[in-house]
Amino acid sequence: MLNKLSLSIEKGEYLCILGKNGSGKSTLARCLNGILKPSEGSIRVDNNLSDLNRYVGMVFQNPDNQFVSTVVKEDIEFSLKNHDIKYNDKTIDDVLALVGLKGFEKRNILSLSGGQKQRLALAGILCVKPDIIILDEATSMLSPNSRKEVLDIILKLHKETDITFIMITQYAEETVNADRIIVMNDGEIISSGVPEKIYSNEKLIEKSQISLPYCVKIYNDLKKAGIFLDECPLNNERLVELLCRLK
Repeated sequence: MLNKLSLSIEKGEYLCILGKNGSGKSTLARCLNGILKPSEGSIRVDNNLSDLNRYVGMVFQNPDNQFVSTVVKEDIEFSLKNHDIKYNDKTIDDVLALVGLKGFEKRNILSLSGGQKQRLALAGILCVKPDIIILDEATSMLSPNSRKEVLDIILKLHKETDITFIMITQYAEETVNADRIIVMNDGEIISSGVPEKIYSNEKLIEKSQISLPYCVKIYNDLKKAGIFLDECPLNNERLVELLCRLK
């Protein structure tokens, strides 16, 4: 259940939503794309109150739940036809190229890996050109390599398009490149800010019970031992750089 929640998201923003199980993350996501209707208040996308699914696409935890065909090309075609969008073979080739699946048009979806399936699910959303894409625990069933492939595509699209990405995840490492993180607890937003602000707030981490990127754990352990780095690193490469500066 969400409680007195107020949130504004900028066009083109890459927003990550963190929180322990039951904090309200997925409920918020389902409200944002119209699956659930709020009992009070309203949700607007570009000042539109209705037909949220015209503007918001959603990639779920299990990609198999999103496919309506067993052939890659046919599944993309269904999305286009369902939204009454005119298309040709180039339309499908282009969207598959965006997610690294060019040449997979005739492949049986059942033969794809978990990461390839999730990229296909993303392609099915991208082809209808939504303003917002929500990824609800979209990488939780993937291997580390497949997870990285999906994240790399999202980051590339974030840089090259004006699509707004909202990622719900329990993997802290997936949030370090976000423009902003919001932390939820008991249906409320208890903090909002850039990754550095969120992960350097020890009281917030303790209250929300969210996990930390490995490099931030090292930073905190060093601080407790009386060793202070110039900043809170958000990736292992930056951690190494800061460690090399120590005298």
